[in-house]
Amino acid sequence: MFKIFFILLLFYSSAFSMIAVTVTYPVEAFFLKKIADKTFYIRVIEESETKFNLDDLSKIKKFATSHYYINFALDEEKIIEDYFKKRNPNLKVFNMGESLPFLKLKDGKINPFIWLDPILARDIAKNIYMAVSKINPNDKEIYKINYERFLDELDETYLDIKKRLVESDLYGIFSFNNELDYFTNRFRINNYHRKYKMLHIDDVSSLLKFVRKENIKHILISNEADFRVAQSFKGHIDGKIVEYNIYTRNWKVNLYTILRGIENF
Repeated sequence: MFKIFFILLLFYSSAFSMIAVTVTYPVEAFFLKKIADKTFYIRVIEESETKFNLDDLSKIKKFATSHYYINFALDEEKIIEDYFKKRNPNLKVFNMGESLPFLKLKDGKINPFIWLDPILARDIAKNIYMAVSKINPNDKEIYKINYERFLDELDETYLDIKKRLVESDLYGIFSFNNELDYFTNRFRINNYHRKYKMLHIDDVSSLLKFVRKENIKHILISNEADFRVAQSFKGHIDGKIVEYNIYTRNWKVNLYTILRGIENF
């Protein structure tokens, strides 16, 4: 009994002596852990891998005690950052996408979902490597090894996806938001955005003409979206509905889930 108590005490002492870092989503923990490994104590606000509900800010009080808040500067994260800083003026914030070439949306704002591009993910990895090396210089050599290994993994992922898409008979897709823009941009997939609403009967004729002209095969929809919206389009295209989750912890699995969904042979 004493031995078990001692082991637990050692575990908690180790956890609290580590640098505490908060991230919002599992995918952010994925990128950070690839470089920092076990040298940081990473706390994830939204473990359920769904978009954080800003109406539930009370849920994150405990996370404000971390030394750092590391994120992608999403709209909700800017609100969370302000919430944290009111409770912890010493909190330091780091944007993993700092100085990256973001795409612009029609309203002039940036599209923040840059991690869906495996080439730009190399820059994300570099940002993290530089940051954690500065935060904890004692483990810089570990971070360098992890960083270089991760770059190899990213290159391998990019080349494999590119090869499979080149061999696939894929031209265009429908989507209902800008979350996949970096992915489709990188792999030269025509991504046609549709309004997130049920397809009206009066729009079917023009839709059919457009689908045939652009050879659109699939509809991609977030796992949080109303499946019925995509289903209303499904009956008028010769393809399938592909669900995705950009916030999932395993970034690589998510990319391959998208890839497998849109491959045509």
